[in-house]
Amino acid sequence: MRTIYVEDKKETATLSFHPKAVKGDLGSVGAPMPGQVVSIYVKESDKVEKGDPLVVLTAMKMELVVSAPKSGVVKQIHIGSGQKLSAGDLLIDIE
Repeated sequence: MRTIYVEDKKETATLSFHPKAVKGDLGSVGAPMPGQVVSIYVKESDKVEKGDPLVVLTAMKMELVVSAPKSGVVKQIHIGSGQKLSAGDLLIDIE
């Protein structure tokens, strides 16, 4: 008996992957745990200070507020309300 894997190119064409946060870059804010986005407190081009709340995630009836790791301006928001995320998925870019 032998096992053979055949890649189905039609199925992989529809897959989409969420970008991951860059480790070591404080401006690349990632999800600390898997969960679902409940609310987003900032918009693009908003000024934020270190410690300001950015996003609220929920997992297993527990809510977690993701705070800004540094002061700066919100460059891009990579998530939407209600979106399900994995740990390390990119939430927000701060310049």
